[in-house]
Amino acid sequence: MLEQREWTDWQFTREDLRQTPSVHCGWTVEREELDRAKACSLIYSASRKLQLPQITSASACVYLHRFFMRHSLKEYHHYNIAATCLFFACKAEETLRKLDSFIPVIVYYASKGNRKAPPGTSEFEKWRMVILRTEVILLEALCFDMVVDHPYVFLIEALDKIRPTQQLSQMSWNFIADFLRLPLCLVYSPKAIAIAAISLATKVASTDMRRGLEDGSWMDRVGADSDSVSEIVQWLLDFYTREAQARSVSHAGADSASNEVAQTPASSPGSATSPMSSVIVAHQPSPSSEPK
Repeated sequence: MLEQREWTDWQFTREDLRQTPSVHCGWTVEREELDRAKACSLIYSASRKLQLPQITSASACVYLHRFFMRHSLKEYHHYNIAATCLFFACKAEETLRKLDSFIPVIVYYASKGNRKAPPGTSEFEKWRMVILRTEVILLEALCFDMVVDHPYVFLIEALDKIRPTQQLSQMSWNFIADFLRLPLCLVYSPKAIAIAAISLATKVASTDMRRGLEDGSWMDRVGADSDSVSEIVQWLLDFYTREAQARSVSHAGADSASNEVAQTPASSPGSATSPMSSVIVAHQPSPSSEPK
């Protein structure tokens, strides 16, 4: 049976998330959560275009959440850190991508398709400097700890025990991507997140898709902590509501917000003024596939 690696060095509480550097700089807990989620959505969008395995994008999201326990969103724009975390994760997971192909993809999705940054342009150079300079700061914030235990590993183990339908298995896999957009990985173990993904899938799946799992006894077979699983599921459901509300506000002000695209990059890699638009956009990751 697969055992969890000790992960307490990066274990926090919900109360800790109410006292992050960003909160001390004026962010609300809800605003920080939305900014983290938008950053992870950029990671997912760029990863799909770059054809990166999901483990790479998942590592990038975890790095991002860890980084913002050490630094604030006032100091470092979430898109700058998203780009840096993904580029670094490509190295850590041995799925290397060259900046010549990496930066144009980041710029495209960060600007919602409004800007381009081919190699040799000033826009490309701005982002190159941001990523390379911020990468050193990221490493220091992570204490050079690049190891990440992913919920996907525990999900595969749990699914092997309960043998659900293929559709429910895929739905569970997809939910983990959404869980990783939130700082759940800082509070709960990878195993708890994996089981919560199955639990949420059983709640929203059709009767045919969840056959054999209706009575909830499957949780005993995988050694689930029911309290933690319930908390994780509720956290994501509450976030879905807040994200929908933020998206509605964003769309209502789209005409005026479209003029807010920054014309210059961050004056320093630590500046919270991104090379991209400051518009709040809540991206919803599309269904993902299991890495080969």
